[in-house]
Amino acid sequence: MSNLKLGVEVVSAHDLLPKEQGTANAFVEVEFDDQKFRTAIKDRDLNPVWNEHFYFNISDPSRLPELHLEAYVYHANRVSNSKACLGKVRISGTSFVTQPDAAPLQYPLEKRTVLSRARGELGLRVFLTDDPSVRVSAPGPEFDLLSTPTTAQEQAAANSIPNPFQETRSDQVRQFQHPPREQHRPAPMNGQQYYSEGSYGNQQQRTFSAIENKAGAPPPQVQRMYAPGPQQPIDFQLKETSPTLGGGRVIGGRVIPGEKAGAYDLVEKMQYLFVRVVKARDLPNMDITGSLDPYVEVHLGNYKMKTKYFEKNQRPEWDEVFAFPKEVLQSSALEVVVKDKDVLRDDYVGRVMIDLNEVPLRVPPDSPLAPEWYRLVGKDGMRDRGELMLAVWFGTQADECFPSAIHAGSTPVDSHLHNYIRGKVYPIPRMWYVRVNVIEAHDIIPMENHIPDVFVKVKARPSIAKDKTTEPFEEDLIIQIEDRVGPNKDEVIGETIIPLIRLQKRADHKPIRPVWFDLRRPGLIDVNQLREDKFYAKIHLRVCLEGGYHVLDESTQYCSDLRPTMKQLWKPPIGLLELGILSANGLNPTKTRNERGSCDAYCVAKYGQKWVRTRTIVDNLNPRFNEQYTWDVFDHGTVITIGLFDNYHLNGDSNHSSHSHMDKPIGKVRIRLSTLEAGRVYTHTYPLLVLHPSGVKKMGELHLAIRFSATSLINVLFTYSRPLLPKMHYAQPLSIVQQELLRHQAVQLVAQRLGRMEPPVRREVVEYMSDAHSHLWSMRRSKANFFRLMQVFAGIIAAGKWFGDVCQWKNPVTTVLVHVLFIMLVFYPDLILPTIFLYMFLIGLWNYRFRPRFPPHMNTRISYADVAHPDELDEEFDTFPTSKSSDLIRMRYDRLRHVAGRIQTVVGDIATQGERLQSLLSWRDPRATAMFLLFCLITAIILYVTPFQVIALCLGFFWMRHPRFRHKVPAAPVNFFRRLPAKTDSLL
Repeated sequence: MSNLKLGVEVVSAHDLLPKEQGTANAFVEVEFDDQKFRTAIKDRDLNPVWNEHFYFNISDPSRLPELHLEAYVYHANRVSNSKACLGKVRISGTSFVTQPDAAPLQYPLEKRTVLSRARGELGLRVFLTDDPSVRVSAPGPEFDLLSTPTTAQEQAAANSIPNPFQETRSDQVRQFQHPPREQHRPAPMNGQQYYSEGSYGNQQQRTFSAIENKAGAPPPQVQRMYAPGPQQPIDFQLKETSPTLGGGRVIGGRVIPGEKAGAYDLVEKMQYLFVRVVKARDLPNMDITGSLDPYVEVHLGNYKMKTKYFEKNQRPEWDEVFAFPKEVLQSSALEVVVKDKDVLRDDYVGRVMIDLNEVPLRVPPDSPLAPEWYRLVGKDGMRDRGELMLAVWFGTQADECFPSAIHAGSTPVDSHLHNYIRGKVYPIPRMWYVRVNVIEAHDIIPMENHIPDVFVKVKARPSIAKDKTTEPFEEDLIIQIEDRVGPNKDEVIGETIIPLIRLQKRADHKPIRPVWFDLRRPGLIDVNQLREDKFYAKIHLRVCLEGGYHVLDESTQYCSDLRPTMKQLWKPPIGLLELGILSANGLNPTKTRNERGSCDAYCVAKYGQKWVRTRTIVDNLNPRFNEQYTWDVFDHGTVITIGLFDNYHLNGDSNHSSHSHMDKPIGKVRIRLSTLEAGRVYTHTYPLLVLHPSGVKKMGELHLAIRFSATSLINVLFTYSRPLLPKMHYAQPLSIVQQELLRHQAVQLVAQRLGRMEPPVRREVVEYMSDAHSHLWSMRRSKANFFRLMQVFAGIIAAGKWFGDVCQWKNPVTTVLVHVLFIMLVFYPDLILPTIFLYMFLIGLWNYRFRPRFPPHMNTRISYADVAHPDELDEEFDTFPTSKSSDLIRMRYDRLRHVAGRIQTVVGDIATQGERLQSLLSWRDPRATAMFLLFCLITAIILYVTPFQVIALCLGFFWMRHPRFRHKVPAAPVNFFRRLPAKTDSLL
């Protein structure tokens, strides 16, 4: 039986809907997992406070994301012994958090039915606990309003079993004012552990089962070429494929079912021979010292794999798994040899021979194959060399040993490098913003003989506490008051250390209570001095952890997650994203091995709070991965990023340059989920385009299969009406400078966390996947953005040119038709808006035939990567700060000044036109203002006595008059406007 329980604290309600004489007798019924509890009735109170606790039993913890907590607020009618619903709150099981992480939140009351009414908020604190001392709340008496206790104490006395968790403590009761300004949120104390989110989080790892393909070779793949946007070289275009995957053959996004499909239906089924080397016993001594350093070699044809070796151990335990692809099997027997590690030559201990025809086939969800003891045979044929425990079976990538297995390749890999080639899943910790508001300080003693110049510095450092259960809040906040005693010389005159775990968590923009903190002199060691220093000085701070923001750790254009930090604010997922990483084709060599080109490729995929890394395919320019991953989707306006890298740990030549000690990017792919049709399987090969100082270069192709499945079309459509970012980004927005600084810190924090995992995701990989340097200046990107802007206004410019041709009567038939349409719209103005919207509807309906049927991909023409000047690319790849010569920097600076000067001129011209409009009524030019006022008076009189249709017809006919009635010089109104003054006369 599981001890997991759901705790609910019904705090209070605010601004309820009145029912009787402007008030209500409110109580709350809480329902969860077929259990129901009820609070006491608060008579004649529209802002009741309960502070009652209830604990629900969770019958099946694995179904927790599917359950919902419902809280109904009722009005008790004591005359008729009935109840009326004032509103309800429905909370999904995916948003439940642990008790240390929970905080009281105000949930808006929703209507129970379409015709009902609701108003106000309900304050709840919902959390999960596995404390065995917590007992499930006792059920209350039957619903009888005439005998229902009205206080929590009376209700607790009426229960047959007293419930100590429903007692109201005086230090926990807080009346919420109207409107509520402060909210008490208990902070987790030291020693409390965070509940594991692996079982109940929104991004659970799903277990996949094996699937079988039809016998025989798969049919050839059909490829279709696509060139989205401006035309680019054929080699850089997207190609649609029709592979045969686990679910069947994919043709045009539709899956033609084959055999029974399993969980791995977006990758090709691959057969493997798995060899699990567990341990050995009773191994003999191989030298006069009586020591043995054993390791195991697995031989299969030309392939040889090694385990790590143990020093002086006759009962070693390896527990390593090796995987051999079935298509590379070159022998009918498997040979497993135990050897003794030696300096000169390894000694032969014994071996085991296994006939592959007798190896069983394991298909999940079967249980793992039990290992078996095999007697080792020596060179003399005697079976007295000890025993080796092995397990050998045939399976697919659905086997649970597949991610941790060492895969056989054409190049052997040393045992100490095995951890660097395995595939892993990396959860990203939830990051919080820390808000520090420095208010004031008292009793600060500056340096003697010095005019104080005091300021406050805030920083964080790793905690020195031994308790590491407080992650991710394992750092301390350091507040230092410094005095500037001289140029570039600051001295600390007081400091305080605040553990982040003790900070209050805030989910909304309601202000929190400021706190006084004691300051201590830096460097005090004596205990007596520390006691005297207790009253040294104080600082007044307002500090909290912001849970209502989304911490931006990636470029805002390619966000993969938009949820707030606090899990209680998360919405249920709207769909599921499935990604199949099939293979990479035609990779360019990134290193040399044995005097030939080589590449050790692996893939990294990033979406939401989960990063995945495939296994490394060693020494292969056409690697086949065939690994499938899934993510929960909370907003389909997000982007998944897949990158391909070369593993630097497996460098071939020892004389490589120093910069090669980094995982080199081969290319990446971005796919926006909103561009995908729900339920369709997209199978394409994406060109891996990388920009080098010498120009754009294709590094190969990446073959992917992706599918977005929506749980409900209504939920997906409703997402379009929700704000893109959480509410706090609009209630208390962060400035652009703050966002960039915080994003840089968030990327560094993610890189630090992923670098501490095994195998690590290196910093350069995190920065490349997160586009950490996208904010730096680039002449190429500036040109690309300018022409993108011109493309946006291309339709308006084309319409203006067409209307100019109409006014010039270049096509008399068209001009006459425009006149007729104009007369119709003038006399029937109510047709203008319907005509516009009907026109847009017909255009959209016509464009449906030509709708994109493939995900967008990087375009070299749109990016201006294929026409960029080499010096512009060299400037883009320059370090920050620069490392180029002074002459080159001077040339680039002059070029930048020239471009900025033209931009400066355009901005000044726009400002001049606006200032001329303002000067019409400012009397800066008294004659021009008098003429304009006289014109306004005459126009008002004319418009008052003349119908609007006549004015519109006259203006329209005058605007579209024949060229023989036009002059080549500008019109009088244009000349009048250009003569108006502007503030350019006041510029230096």
